[in-house]
Amino acid sequence: MEGHEYVARNPLRPDRRLGSFKVNISTGRWADFATGDGGGDLVSLAAFVSGLPQREAAIRLAESMGVSPWA
Repeated sequence: MEGHEYVARNPLRPDRRLGSFKVNISTGRWADFATGDGGGDLVSLAAFVSGLPQREAAIRLAESMGVSPWA
């Protein structure tokens, strides 16, 4: 952690060290500063990591938390 940011390695490329991939745990914004990828919320992060469209990522997130995406 660096302040309000979770610092990690990008799971989609062979990062050698921490620092370029960050998620702001207060706002939900995330970015990979090495590639320019980024987004504004958990759904966009899930879509990026899983390679899914945002709609499908949102449905899977809802289901994983026990929430019906159809309610």
